[in-house]
Amino acid sequence: MNINIDFEKNPQILNNFLDYLIGIKNYSMNTIRSYNTSLNMFFTFLKYYRDIPIKIQDFNYFILASVKEYEIIAFLISLNNTRENMPRTRQLRLCAIRRFYKWLFSTYPAGYSKVNPTADIENLGEIRRIPKYLSLDNARKIQTIFNISNSHNYIRDNAILTTFLSTGVRVGELVNIKLIDINFNTNTIHIIKGKGNKERTVYFSSYCKKVLLTYINQKVRKSKTIDINSYLFTYKDNKKLSVEAVKYICKKAYKLLGVEDYGYTTHTLRHTAATMIYMYSSKDLLIVKKFLGHERLSTTAVYAHTCNERVKQAVDANPLNNIDMQNGKSEKVAG
Repeated sequence: MNINIDFEKNPQILNNFLDYLIGIKNYSMNTIRSYNTSLNMFFTFLKYYRDIPIKIQDFNYFILASVKEYEIIAFLISLNNTRENMPRTRQLRLCAIRRFYKWLFSTYPAGYSKVNPTADIENLGEIRRIPKYLSLDNARKIQTIFNISNSHNYIRDNAILTTFLSTGVRVGELVNIKLIDINFNTNTIHIIKGKGNKERTVYFSSYCKKVLLTYINQKVRKSKTIDINSYLFTYKDNKKLSVEAVKYICKKAYKLLGVEDYGYTTHTLRHTAATMIYMYSSKDLLIVKKFLGHERLSTTAVYAHTCNERVKQAVDANPLNNIDMQNGKSEKVAG
């Protein structure tokens, strides 16, 4: 059978898999070529993603059996970002990887835990489009976008934007934050997750701490006293801001920034926070999952547990921490 594959360039374990497809499964030539191409692309990605110091031709069971779910998702994301592959094309790559691992763990009895890394990955048609996010420059500017000339409560409104961008919380979570939920010793906020009332802890940066303390001190000066069980973000008579009010504040901020025509929402700030953590701080998809409080890998491309201290360090390393409160310019703020 002439299938136009250079078997000598393949790792032996891939050739064994292709032999299985040819001799046992009787797959078509087009499918076999497609699987060979997809798997070689994945192996190439894996070599550079992990910085594996051997040739792809020398990849063996132990290297491939140690692959984690998030690495496959990272590969699929790279196809979208660097090759601009359509969902259908990426789905074909995923099918090849999924079929390979099903064969791998049924053929080789020894080695790692034999947890199929593709088991919980949803089909690409089920994965939502990546939301929009602000550029680093605009994310810095928007945190000081309000001032005495364009907002009656500019300290509060800037604090709302900064809290979004530092913590990545959802708008429904943000409006329900109470003063008692905030621990300024550990830079954490206790969150009751909007979906299912599940609890989690989020971290905020030292810059966000400075902004929040300034805002809270202003609240204390105005009311002379403060109830720790009251909501953090309020309007007159200490009433809780509604979700719609926060959406309006964000919409106004986008207009002042000159990006009102891009369709940005409050979720844009949440996704911007996650993007900044990944691109400029941690380079770790596992931390992004923990940061956003997601449960499924298909939502954030990760699944493993990550220690809280690493999340805190990543938040503190966020470049949005380096903003001068007076003028919005990038300036290192002491922790």
